[in-house]
Amino acid sequence: MASRMYPDPERKRNRGYLGEDSSGLPPRDLQDRQQLRYELDLNSWNLRIWGVAASGFLTDSYNLFATNVILATLSFVYFPHDRWCGLIINLFTLLGSVVGQLLFGYLADKYGRTKLYGIELVLVIVSTIGVATTSTGYGDISFLALFTFWRFVMGIGIGAEYPLSAVITSEWSSTSSRATMLSSVFLMQPVGQAVAQLVGLFVLLGEDRAHQLHDLRCGIDTLHEEECKRIIDGIWRIVIGSGAVPAILAIIFRFFLYDCGLYTLEVKNKPGNAFRDTQRVYGAPENESNGTFPSSNGHMVQTTANGGTLTLPSPPEPDSATSFQFSLSDLYNFFIRDKNWYYLLGTSMTWFYLDVSFYGFSLDNRGTLSDLWATTHAVPLTPDLWCWNSPTNTSAVPSWAPSNGGRGLPTWQTDATQPCNTIYETLIEQTKQYLLTVSLASIAGSACFVVFANRIPRRQWLTASFGILTVLFLVTGGVYYGVAHTRGSWGTVVCVAVCHFMFNFGANTLTFIIPAEIFPTCYRCTCHGISAAAGKLGSIVAVLIVYGINAGYKSTTRQGLVFLLFATFMALGALYSWAYLPDIQRVVHDSTPDGELKKRLETRSLEELGGGYLGAVAEGQVFGVRNKWAVMKDKVRFRAGRGRKTSDGNEGGTGGGEGYARRGQNTDHVYRGGGGGGAVNVVNGTIELPAR
Repeated sequence: MASRMYPDPERKRNRGYLGEDSSGLPPRDLQDRQQLRYELDLNSWNLRIWGVAASGFLTDSYNLFATNVILATLSFVYFPHDRWCGLIINLFTLLGSVVGQLLFGYLADKYGRTKLYGIELVLVIVSTIGVATTSTGYGDISFLALFTFWRFVMGIGIGAEYPLSAVITSEWSSTSSRATMLSSVFLMQPVGQAVAQLVGLFVLLGEDRAHQLHDLRCGIDTLHEEECKRIIDGIWRIVIGSGAVPAILAIIFRFFLYDCGLYTLEVKNKPGNAFRDTQRVYGAPENESNGTFPSSNGHMVQTTANGGTLTLPSPPEPDSATSFQFSLSDLYNFFIRDKNWYYLLGTSMTWFYLDVSFYGFSLDNRGTLSDLWATTHAVPLTPDLWCWNSPTNTSAVPSWAPSNGGRGLPTWQTDATQPCNTIYETLIEQTKQYLLTVSLASIAGSACFVVFANRIPRRQWLTASFGILTVLFLVTGGVYYGVAHTRGSWGTVVCVAVCHFMFNFGANTLTFIIPAEIFPTCYRCTCHGISAAAGKLGSIVAVLIVYGINAGYKSTTRQGLVFLLFATFMALGALYSWAYLPDIQRVVHDSTPDGELKKRLETRSLEELGGGYLGAVAEGQVFGVRNKWAVMKDKVRFRAGRGRKTSDGNEGGTGGGEGYARRGQNTDHVYRGGGGGGAVNVVNGTIELPAR
């Protein structure tokens, strides 16, 4: 397409919100956008886009959840009796993620997705090297400060990956494959968790083969203490350093990716570049030689191909006031005037409540898993233990005993039922418990969602999955109280595994996908970043809650309280997803050769969803707890009324009565029900309900 000249410098500024009906786009640009959508929707799965996004997400998941692998080794070497050190490391990593999500979400909308795509991996690579080389080894008093600083920087890179990978995948996908592509990228989160555990296991086994680690009785005997600390210190450095390998591979491919044409056209106002970059990734459409593409007005636009660009006729464009991205007026119009804060509230709060429970179980849960797997109560530190004495009189166990002035089990020893386990045996047990309870179930849940992504209504399934998780947590809490520290503890383990399956088959995956779909192009990354940052704030809350309960509540069954508490957060997540999120798909009926109608789900395009709150209201969707509740009650009453016959043979609730209106509600919500007197509508801001 011929390049356009800018008559004044203002035209170079990014375009802002286009309105619920895209009225901010000139007619020619509307045609161009329709043509771009046509070209994108000719394609299905794109391995190149998926590989670039998935490799980065795998790297970030590996580095974030590697703390589950390395905290025991860090505690063994540097702070064996200080439990707060692990808390500080996790908090600063999560705080860095919040910064990265907010900062890179804004920058990606302002300057372009691919201009930022790769910088976050550079941060991850640099910080990985910094973490792996922190201090010169055992004995450095500044170790915790340096380690925490580099984990904070790593957190920025990890957080930045969320909005960038999600939005780039969403915009480059065809409408039909968008959910599958996004969920396949998110599948890398549980895969990254599992890979971190496996890498830690292989490194541990390698060190055991090289140094007979098991025979040194590391942790329970001080005879080889220095040698043990040197070996264990090397294990966590190798595990962390390995996280840079996939990042280096991923960053190479990101230099050959372009901004999606939708962003280039809508925000940057460069249609020539939009078509050029789209065809660089997907190639020219097969019917380009015929020179016909559908336009937004239903007519065919004649085109010809010239050197990889498209030349379109240039109808005159009206001079209209343009809103500029991130200007105060544009932000006000989008979030306040057009009420799109409803969407942002829905995505942010659902992600917040989800992550409170998810990270409460998934981040630094070594002690939790050991407690769930325990078949007996904690074993006291007494001379009856076989490890109390050693042939060389160098046992470390007596120094732990409170009766001898000790501080109890060291922080690396997470299984109170096996106080004589060495650090080697403890790490083996932790890996086994994590893989069997968390990783396998999470991978299975994510894989199932990939299969069913287009077969289930996403917004409704998000609400349902929150509800199911609420019940599962209540059941798990009850089971735990009944079988904790007995031979029946496997029942709790199974329940927790089912919870992790349900997390990834529903809410955990959907809170990542939906913000990448429902916001307009100009603010898509920003809103996804805000939503993801709200989730990370929820994970911070979770870490603090779990730490506080473990530190302040000394009951041996305190984990049951955590289950019951997290069930409350899941119920709140269900409420917000039900009340504040739009439908991503619509139900359509196709005619079969037999003349019957077959119902199926059709995904809305990003352009349709970008119409926001007002666009959804125009289609009859309802938002807000009060209005949702009013409509739901009326539907129930209407259905009940249709089943009752009046004395004259007419169905109750469907007659031509005068009806009534619920006045005083300032709302623009519209709901269109079935025929007859069952319609609920809005007239002049009033919800009108059918006649009783």
